[in-house]
Amino acid sequence: AGKTTFEKIVLNTKEWYAENGIDLRLSSPIHSIDPVQKSVIDQNGKITPYDSLILAMGGLPYLPPISGLDRKGVMVFRTMDETKEIVRLARGNSEAVVIGGGLLGLEAARGLMRYGVSVSVVHLMDRLMELQLDDAGAKLLKREIERMGIRIILNATAKEIVGNEAVEGVALTTWETLSCGMAVICAGIRPNIALAKAAGLSVNRGVVVNDQMRTSDPYIFALGDLIEHRQKTYGLVAPLKDQAAVVADTILGEGKRVYHGTVCATTLKVAGVNVTSAGNFQGGGISDAISFLDSENGIYKKCVFTRDKLEGFILVGDNQDATRLFNLIAKGEEIKSKRALLGNLSAEDGDLPDSGVFAMADSEFICNCNNVTKGEILTAIRERGLKTRDEVATCTLASTGCGSCAQLVDDLLIGPKTAAQVSSNVEDLKTLDLEKVKQAGLGIDFERLKRDGARGISVEDRYRLKTYGFCAQKHPGYFMLRHRIPGGVLTSEQLARLAELCGTYGRNKAHITVRQNLELHWVRVEDALDIFDKLREIGMTTRSSCGHTLRNVAACPHGAVAEEGLLDVAPWAARINDYYVERSALINPAMPSRLNVYFSSCRACNANAVLNDIAFVAVSREVGTPTAVNGKQEVGFELWVGGSLGTHPFLGFKLRDFIPVADSLPACIAIFEIHTKYGDRARGRSRLKYLIERWGKEKFVAMFDHLFLEKKSLPEHQSFSLSEIVENENRPSRAKQFLASMIPVGQLPPGVFAQRQRGYVRFVVDVPVGEISAGQLAAVGKIAKRFGNGRVHFTNKQNLELHWINALQIKRVAKALIRAGLHLKGETNTIKILACPGAEFCPLAVTNPFGAARDLLKHFQPDNSAKSALLRSISIHISGCPNSCARHQVGDIGLAGTPTAAGQMRWHSYQLFLGGTMAGGAILGEMVREGITDKMIVPTIDSLLEVVLESRQAGETFQAVVERLTPKKVATLLTPKLSLYLPEEPHEITMMLDSPLAGVSQ
Repeated sequence: AGKTTFEKIVLNTKEWYAENGIDLRLSSPIHSIDPVQKSVIDQNGKITPYDSLILAMGGLPYLPPISGLDRKGVMVFRTMDETKEIVRLARGNSEAVVIGGGLLGLEAARGLMRYGVSVSVVHLMDRLMELQLDDAGAKLLKREIERMGIRIILNATAKEIVGNEAVEGVALTTWETLSCGMAVICAGIRPNIALAKAAGLSVNRGVVVNDQMRTSDPYIFALGDLIEHRQKTYGLVAPLKDQAAVVADTILGEGKRVYHGTVCATTLKVAGVNVTSAGNFQGGGISDAISFLDSENGIYKKCVFTRDKLEGFILVGDNQDATRLFNLIAKGEEIKSKRALLGNLSAEDGDLPDSGVFAMADSEFICNCNNVTKGEILTAIRERGLKTRDEVATCTLASTGCGSCAQLVDDLLIGPKTAAQVSSNVEDLKTLDLEKVKQAGLGIDFERLKRDGARGISVEDRYRLKTYGFCAQKHPGYFMLRHRIPGGVLTSEQLARLAELCGTYGRNKAHITVRQNLELHWVRVEDALDIFDKLREIGMTTRSSCGHTLRNVAACPHGAVAEEGLLDVAPWAARINDYYVERSALINPAMPSRLNVYFSSCRACNANAVLNDIAFVAVSREVGTPTAVNGKQEVGFELWVGGSLGTHPFLGFKLRDFIPVADSLPACIAIFEIHTKYGDRARGRSRLKYLIERWGKEKFVAMFDHLFLEKKSLPEHQSFSLSEIVENENRPSRAKQFLASMIPVGQLPPGVFAQRQRGYVRFVVDVPVGEISAGQLAAVGKIAKRFGNGRVHFTNKQNLELHWINALQIKRVAKALIRAGLHLKGETNTIKILACPGAEFCPLAVTNPFGAARDLLKHFQPDNSAKSALLRSISIHISGCPNSCARHQVGDIGLAGTPTAAGQMRWHSYQLFLGGTMAGGAILGEMVREGITDKMIVPTIDSLLEVVLESRQAGETFQAVVERLTPKKVATLLTPKLSLYLPEEPHEITMMLDSPLAGVSQ
């Protein structure tokens, strides 16, 4: 829903039926069948006689015996009207429960996530898609689905839909109640046998038919989901064409065709998860099975053979060969070498000259629903100049059935070489010579990409795109687009436009980063020019937001209003930002790596200085210092340099105790020149911190002093003065400020803080893990415009701030936020969590921090008040890889995704960091444990809290206990508490290790 139009999924138009002599009667349900009179009667009483009658009423959704199914918001997922209603409900709800973890349930869950809904899937069985997958395949599928942020609950079912008139939750047989505003039931289908049964036809699970598709009445035929043939029912579209051919042959009197059943292939159509199974994939008896497992990359392949013929298969994680394997089953071809077949399937990209659709013969079917061969599609592409899948679909009907062949059609359109480029991943960039790419130029022909899309992107262009804000996403053809927000400040007009872009190009969801950017996912390069134009209209850009560039210049969000704030640093951050973005074309090709710049203006934010390559901390000089003006205090900056987290974290050092604010630009330019001229070009050593490590601080300081003096004396830099900076904090009129100053400000609710301007307050709005919807972005902009100063501030804690709220309007603003699905920080006792998107989108990540964070936020209920209070006092930072996008080294509890060995398996798990903090100054945490799986996250946090509570002395904080005991001692105390949660090694699966044929078992 939302990815195509109704017209594009209609097989034949009304005109087609008329042109082919078919009397199509819509909205005319049949009331009864009279086999004696050989006629049918519709609901209006109209009688239509027949010589032969074909029943194709399909199936009906199965409704389990659950109390409360009549409540508003309970839906089944079958018809177009039901789909439209689900979409309507999804746009107005933040949480949903899907009952059923089969094919349809998982597709419904992923579809709901597109609308910003948090989804839980409840499944009765012990594994997902148990009719299509074995245990090993289901385990990998569950992991990939959970990485997307969907919660999976197995061995449970719903017993009641909770609520008054509308859905408020789903009560499970496990005694857990899931909060939600809508429930979608996908518990399977049942043949719609009522009409046939009333007519006296033989029915069992379905309408019973013989090999000629006749029912117990020789003049009545049946096909599709309705039937039961040889004790088997079908719930897929593929058998229909075989059955229809037999019915037509029998009615026309040929009598040559008989129906022996259909081998079906099932494909899960969920973006980012590739799953196909077909035939007898369980094996057993005289069957042989060979398998391949790459647990690190989430790939599992299994082929089942009987007497050297392929009988069934499972493909998880990589199903590009599904059509070829299915055709081997359909043709019953003898497989001369099973080992060779598995070796081909398990070869790395590029090991084989052709794979997937390119290894298929022209006579093989690409679209089994409509019997369209590879050769027919290639001929149509070549002779008619087809460029898009829609054009191929119109011409050949390929991909208009179940849609599982869509990717194969796309691959044929772009050819084998370009298909490999489209699917190239982060490994290609790791081996790319970036310096050669920079020397060749970083320009991109976006007009060409608008025409050709992802298939027109070379590996070199993938890096160039990063300098325009487009970063790789794990889903082929889609990108993450990062928007620069200098100082984290946006106007209400800019927020409205970003909300529009989010809804149009980002599937209604955005992510606030710890560097105060806004990221959209699911963006296509075809839309780049349109997005750039719309951003340009509001004075925004994505330029230089990724790659080896000056990244978004971050800043303290409340220097202009906080009691201890010395200076509104946002204008200075914006000025530095603009200077470098305007010169991107000249600067970016010369940079060995990125640089992060930060401005701070209050004690709460000053600790961030040591985490950045360059940082400016607002300070004031005492009266009487040499630089004081007319006996007054002078505000300037401390200058810090060399900080960075990541795999090898460094804390920065103070380069200057004081520089005038106007000297911030020449200071940046001097450090940039050092970085550009002397920085290491080798991968992994190109950050500024490594140059300082190699040179030593004394040499770096001496070089800076020389260049700084030179740069600040240049005429073009002298113009960068305070008089030219317009204060960024838009303020009410003096009259309004005077009236507001008369308002007594009493006790403030959580998340609301008094400004130093009397009568006004600032709001800190909680945005859990930075996930925000298009509607929420728009709503916050409107609230800021109506009640504040028309500005919204993004913070490096992934939250929002609103300033200049009149103290009399606190309750009205809080209610407006609640209507938007937002709350004040601390209002709902939520845990303080920072998280990056991780494996849900990022190719570098190996774990899903979003999923872990959601589990903690929704499902962690401490069992006592002391533990609950301790939990609310700490911060938890979760990164999907060692790059520390969520700053895991400086959280009270840090978690970083990494592959961890466990026997033959390599688990995607977390490292645990303790001892880190940002309170009173940055301290780096220590890695104390590895191998924490997704399922261990909640038990680990719970057990850590227990250890601290058991060891705490009077008045000690979490951090104080860890510091006194040492992080390693805390980890030692933690170990026995986690013994019950350690992962089990799946011994029944053989790993493929070094060679394509290693580990093959028969």
